[in-house]
Amino acid sequence: MKKIIYTITALFSLSLASSCKKYIDINNNPNAPTAVDASTLLPPILAGMARGNWYDSRYIGQYAQIWGAPTANNVWDQEGYVPGSDSGGEMWRTVYFSLGQNVNLMEQDAIAKNKYDYIGVCWALRAWGWQNGSDEYDYMVVKEAYDPTKLTFKYDAPEYVYAEVVKDCQKALDYLNLAVKTDGLTVGPELAKGDYMYYGDRAKWKKFVYAILAQNMLHISNKATFKPDMVKKYADSSFVSNADNASVQCTGSQSGDANFWGPTRANLPSFRQSDFMVKLLDGRILAGAATQDITADPRLPLLLAASKDGAYRGVVAPLGDPSSADANLAVGVMAGATTANSGTAAAKYIFNDNSRGVLMTYSEVQFFVAEALFKKGDPDGAYTAYKNGVLGALDFVSNPPLASSLTGTQMYISQAAIDAYMTGPSVRQTAAQLQLSDILQQKFISLFVWGAPEAWSDMRRYDYSTQYFQGYVKPTTIYADNAGKQVYLLRPRYNSEYIWNVPALKLIGALEPDYHTKKPWFVLP
Repeated sequence: MKKIIYTITALFSLSLASSCKKYIDINNNPNAPTAVDASTLLPPILAGMARGNWYDSRYIGQYAQIWGAPTANNVWDQEGYVPGSDSGGEMWRTVYFSLGQNVNLMEQDAIAKNKYDYIGVCWALRAWGWQNGSDEYDYMVVKEAYDPTKLTFKYDAPEYVYAEVVKDCQKALDYLNLAVKTDGLTVGPELAKGDYMYYGDRAKWKKFVYAILAQNMLHISNKATFKPDMVKKYADSSFVSNADNASVQCTGSQSGDANFWGPTRANLPSFRQSDFMVKLLDGRILAGAATQDITADPRLPLLLAASKDGAYRGVVAPLGDPSSADANLAVGVMAGATTANSGTAAAKYIFNDNSRGVLMTYSEVQFFVAEALFKKGDPDGAYTAYKNGVLGALDFVSNPPLASSLTGTQMYISQAAIDAYMTGPSVRQTAAQLQLSDILQQKFISLFVWGAPEAWSDMRRYDYSTQYFQGYVKPTTIYADNAGKQVYLLRPRYNSEYIWNVPALKLIGALEPDYHTKKPWFVLP
């Protein structure tokens, strides 16, 4: 990892959140400001978190078969990668650049001025970064990450990174609790100045930390050290509704502060929804229907695009859209219910320019619990969490977050439609009927677009099994360097690691052509 001065570049990247202007006095040395207010640093850091999730999701979404390319034999649909490219390296950049020294500077200001909530947020951001980074790349640089005397860095084992997540979460909770104890306020006025995720609400930041802890424990579900009761314990202190979801405000005034999935950025039209996703929503998987039923799930018209003949189709990797030349049968352009597809005046779901950048949700956490308790052998507890997860996911699609609101009020799905779905064949009606595939596949739907990394983590934990992901089809053509194996890792960022840190890469085997097929630590027994 090349030694870089991180701070100013990240600060001058456009914040997704802030339409107000905050400046840093850099008259002495523009490359090394000696004092930066924490409220100035937090907005671009949060913007960087959303960016890291968005950019890598383009490729991870193809690995997980959420979407695919419209043309055949796309390298990502073949579970390959592009050598000599930073594609798939954005989360690495997020951890070491967007967060990186900026978090350290934010903490320095917070410590000097006894801003305990900002210190807690610093540790929460680090925990989120290590969790997401390790899930994508396995090995990360933790111990030497910010050592200014080094030009090359040693990678730490993924089990060390996972342990660091837990440690950092505990520090975050300690400082957030101290902030409340010190002034008795739930909303910190200083924190609110720079916080475009929770607007200074310390209780919501604590819930976010507990959500990270629940995710950290769930992801080691294949190991003997997995503790399902801890997933439940963490989740019980986490999100209680979509009003607690972790998301970053997007102003949507121009491309630099617009939602990645909105019309201005125009990223989604490069992809086509997967056949797997279509079948999850049209009743052929969850309801066991023999033919497509476009009324099976009220989310279908909000999430997916219909072909011109009114049917819903998707691509199967890596075949692209075989009907692309037929205007009537071609898979619809991925953009939700936009003017391009249905003639409505505005996009729905999270497809608007000012839709928030979503990081974690209530329904996701409930599905953590459902899976953990199912594996424990507690069907009643698993079923309760499963129903909570489905209801939360329906509510999220019906009332997606916009601008400064953590939840919307659009009511795209009527209560009658929600009730009909919950009592219909796509949802299990008793704990005895519930299968692990029901939990994982309803969770897969709930993660649509924004949650590709978590969806891919689930698929890898279960080795892409069609027992649990019943519409998944292994690509008919696998990238040549994979030697027939499926993808399990993203490679570290090319322009830092493969240019500046080659000896360390060699030690972990990352120079091997099939390194991306190596199973990460968290999925192993």
